[in-house]
Amino acid sequence: MSVIEPPVVPGADEARRWAVDELAKEEYASGGESWLARVLDWFSRLLDGLGDGIGGAVGPWGAIGIGILVAAVLALIVWLVVGPLRRNRRRAVEAELFDDDRDAAALDDDADRAARAGDFATATMHAYRATIRRLAERSLIDLTPGLTAHEAAELGGGALAKLAVPLAADADVFDRIRYGHGGAGPEEYAHARATLERASTAKAAVT
Repeated sequence: MSVIEPPVVPGADEARRWAVDELAKEEYASGGESWLARVLDWFSRLLDGLGDGIGGAVGPWGAIGIGILVAAVLALIVWLVVGPLRRNRRRAVEAELFDDDRDAAALDDDADRAARAGDFATATMHAYRATIRRLAERSLIDLTPGLTAHEAAELGGGALAKLAVPLAADADVFDRIRYGHGGAGPEEYAHARATLERASTAKAAVT
């Protein structure tokens, strides 16, 4: 009968490197350098104990159990700290979408200036904001705190059915730019401008 060998557990140095790489990500930085330093110091000391005195005292299976516990604690830190930070960051970004006292004409002018300067990402975002503001100025939709780009597009599409598809497309581009997942060029800006023009003149269906 063969003896079952305990599964391989990463060494303390490797586990420490994993922890440092994970906790060094941008979302952890919002907690402040001192907070990150305390977490890393605690984790480092725990791993030192696992690899030296603690691991030898409890044996291989005990060390595995402690390693699993440490991993669970790290996962809990990620869930409790990073989740709220990401949600807060997203809420802050969403609050910037329509919490702007510029009217549609001013936003349109800013979009045009950005486009002439070759900044099509900013121009496209301003054009989309102008579109949503124009719909609100026409009393076709209501702007509420925390309204997201896609929620605004859904409201606009509900008021003007023919704009549902172009509004959704512009909202996709807006989010892509705003959250750093991509940019925009002349084509995206032209599309957003066309949507703005249609939003300015389209008539709501009479029910």
